[in-house]
Formats: sequence, structure tokens, C-alpha cells
Amino acid sequence: PHGLGHAVWCARDVIGNEPFALLLPDMVSFGAPGCLAETVDLYQRTGGNVIAVERCDPTETSKYGIVGCGADVGSGFEVTAMVEKPAPANAPSNYYINGRYILQPEIFALLGNQQRGAGNEIQLTDAMVRLAQNQAFFAQPFNGRMFDCGSKEGFIQANIAFALARDDMKGPIFEMLEEFVRSHERRVEAA
Repeated sequence: PHGLGHAVWCARDVIGNEPFALLLPDMVSFGAPGCLAETVDLYQRTGGNVIAVERCDPTETSKYGIVGCGADVGSGFEVTAMVEKPAPANAPSNYYINGRYILQPEIFALLGNQQRGAGNEIQLTDAMVRLAQNQAFFAQPFNGRMFDCGSKEGFIQANIAFALARDDMKGPIFEMLEEFVRSHERRVEAA
């Protein structure tokens, strides 16, 4: 009930003084290599803190934590800004933080003193902004697709995408979807 930042802070004694990966379980990645693998690869080349990102529709930046894009570092880029759910006119880009992070343990001290932010919650993004004042942050664009399974639509999309990727399921699932569409079209025409 206190926000993502508080949930991460609660893991401080388990993690200790080590860099750690954080994966938000409602964000499911689809593609190879996986999102975390790409993020770890950039971390091994740059050190610091690494967050995975994807592009969103510029009109939807108010749904996400958005990063600003700096210098290119091979497959990723330096992060110049992080803003939690900005209005489209105030967004530094349309790259959103997609739920995969590699963070340094200094984040815990910042989260322990973090004031409540958006939604009256302790925001991880706010603590990362403070950490970025002293440590490098990089972003790794994910070359696959993330599904937000915290929404009904995202959950259904993920299930369909994974089913269509399986040789043993894609035929029957595709036929089922075609029948659903035809049935829907018939109902619309009859109305």
C-alpha cells in the first residue's frame, strides 16, 4: 500500500550491499533474448544502474515512468532524466521504464528517507532520480515486447502472443480468434 519504492526498500536486508536485478512480475517480456538478458549485457559493459525501456505512444506518457535520452552507449543510452507519469507535453521522450532494473544498493538509503510522491506512494522513480545525481544511469531499449499483465487487455494480449508462438497451439488459437472476429462482425451487422 506504500508504493513500489517501499516494496523494494523492504528487500534491503535480503539483498545487502550488492547490485541487484528487479523484475516487476506484472510486466511479462516476450522475445529472445529476454529483456533481463539485454539489460544484464548493458550492465556488464557500463556498470552503474541500468533500466530497460520501450517506446510508448507519445500520448500515453502519463501512464509510465519516462526517461530522457542522452549519449549512445552501444545498444543503449545514458539517462538524462526520469519523470514519473508526465503529461505528454512535459515528457522528456516516449521511452518508458518497462519493469526491469539493475540497481546499486545505495538506492536503499534513499528509499528509507524518500518522501511520498505521485499517488501518495513512495516512488522508486523519485529515489532513482536522486541516485542519478551521484551515479550513472543507462537505459536498454528492449528488442522484444512487454505486456502489462496488470491490465485485463495486457493479460489477454500476452496469452495470445505466447500461444501463437507455440507450434502446438498457434493453429487452433488462430482459428479460434478468426471465429471470434467473424462472430463479432455478424453481431455488429445484425444490430
